[in-house]
Amino acid sequence: MTLRGRIRLLALGAATAVLVLLAIPVWLLEARSAAHDVEQSAMESAQSVADYLSATGVGVDLEAYVERVNDREDVAPVAVVTPDGRTYGPDLPGASEQTAAAESDGEDEDGDRDGPFLRQSQVDVDAVAGGRLVRVEVRTDGGPTAVLAFAGDDRVDSTLATRLLPLAVAAGVLLLLVAAAAEVVSRRLVRDLDRTADLADTIAAGDAVARVPETGPPEVRRVAHALNGLAGRIDELLAAERETVADLSHRLRTPLTALRLDVESLPVGPARGELEDHVATLERSLTAVIHQARRVERDGSRARCQPGPVVAASVAYWQPLIEDQGREVHVAITTDLPEVRCSADDLRAAIDALVENSIAHTPDHTAIAVGAAAAGAGPERVVIEVRDHGPGFATDAVSRGRSDRGSTGLGLDIARRCAQSSGGDLTVTRDEDWTVVRIELGLA
Repeated sequence: MTLRGRIRLLALGAATAVLVLLAIPVWLLEARSAAHDVEQSAMESAQSVADYLSATGVGVDLEAYVERVNDREDVAPVAVVTPDGRTYGPDLPGASEQTAAAESDGEDEDGDRDGPFLRQSQVDVDAVAGGRLVRVEVRTDGGPTAVLAFAGDDRVDSTLATRLLPLAVAAGVLLLLVAAAAEVVSRRLVRDLDRTADLADTIAAGDAVARVPETGPPEVRRVAHALNGLAGRIDELLAAERETVADLSHRLRTPLTALRLDVESLPVGPARGELEDHVATLERSLTAVIHQARRVERDGSRARCQPGPVVAASVAYWQPLIEDQGREVHVAITTDLPEVRCSADDLRAAIDALVENSIAHTPDHTAIAVGAAAAGAGPERVVIEVRDHGPGFATDAVSRGRSDRGSTGLGLDIARRCAQSSGGDLTVTRDEDWTVVRIELGLA
């Protein structure tokens, strides 16, 4: 996970934890408040019907009045139970028990004549199945009449959901704001790090002039300062290496020239010819060493090359010998291959070693195939294959100095080191009757 993702996750996690800790007491308070409000609404509905009974008594209009009360929205259902057992309104849970209670409690025990018309009892609330039942007793001419109102749990849940919905929306908006703020903060924090990383990649690619601006938070400035110091130290080491190579070239070529002059002053004979050959070999070796030491100066700190032309040049170099031995050669090189992370000289040496192995260790008239193509849809690597119809060899022959065909194995080791230095690898496989040596090269 990226640093920006971690910052966003941390901010959202902290905000979510705070909201959860806050939501628990809010939910409990709102649940209690919703239950109280629904119960209070039922008490008000029952009280209003009781007031009507106290004023008019049980008449023909009572049923129509109860129906009108129950038709109103957001009102608890109300029912009236007369002394003769007749019920006006819906059949409420626990109504039968309340009717029995009304018959047994016909007298006002405290004699205080509660209610606005002094003919009503106190409001009684009892828990029943599915909610709470509110009862108000009204003394009428025929006896005590019970007014019942039901505060259902489903109505409490609906009221609670209605009240919590805006809070949930507000919590969601708050999380979005926290995520947006975390994104802004993470961008500002990561921006300097990204710039530092980009310029570090530029320095690693060989641009010794590039430097990282020392801006941003103190930690980022410290990293940028250290990276600039490292880049400066690399420049100093490269300059010292170039000076050492130049001095070495001068120091060795002067005595080598003197040695050649001394050999040429000798009388003509076999000894002089042998010494001249040794001096020429020493001069070629010295030139190769200096050429190798000056690679950084020629190729930069990160070598790269186009693999297609290198493979084509190697095949063209070996073409006369291949034709002279009557071999059939197949060449398949994909055009516009991306650059690989190795020098042209190293890649040429690796391909030459593989082609030479195929020629040296297979009989004449044996077919050879050389191919180069991109691997993956990206692509991610460049693959170079050298195939032959030879008998093949053990896969552990890629180890340095090991071979099962009488050679030193250094050719395969050269190719392996070239592949691994670029970030790839070398593998040896059998494809039907082909021996396949596959080099995977990392992209520059």
